[in-house]
Amino acid sequence: MSVDILVFDKSKAPTEPMEFLKWFYKKSEWASDRDYNDIKGTSQPLVDFFMELVKEYPSMNGEYAPDDEEFENDPELESKLIDYTIDDDLIYMGIAYSVSDEAFDKIEELAYKYGLGYYDMFNVHLDRETVIKIPQISRDELNNPGTKKNKGFLSKLFGRKG
Repeated sequence: MSVDILVFDKSKAPTEPMEFLKWFYKKSEWASDRDYNDIKGTSQPLVDFFMELVKEYPSMNGEYAPDDEEFENDPELESKLIDYTIDDDLIYMGIAYSVSDEAFDKIEELAYKYGLGYYDMFNVHLDRETVIKIPQISRDELNNPGTKKNKGFLSKLFGRKG
């Protein structure tokens, strides 16, 4: 059994829940000619997110999938594989239920780090109560608002450049 999560370029996706779901369902027809295992043509924040996540949670398929030797050297590697479907504006991930909690924590951390939105596909509700997380500021920045790095804290929080 897998649990699915979506990470997306928030500048490309609608923010209103019903419009977001329509956008996602249209995108998830996977109708383009692209290779959905390849990061070529994907927005840079998503590429950066993927390149960091795939180090800990390798891809099931494509260029970033482990080889036989890697599986032999790490018996737990198979449980950490993620089925990535990579599009221009989003990355859809199928994650083994056994590692989903720890993987979700890492995904959330990296989504904040790279300024991406994310959506827990396990909790899909076709109503206006759908929660689509579109972070404006990282948890670290929220927890340490007094540092020099965080000059313009309120501007960042509300999506304006500080």
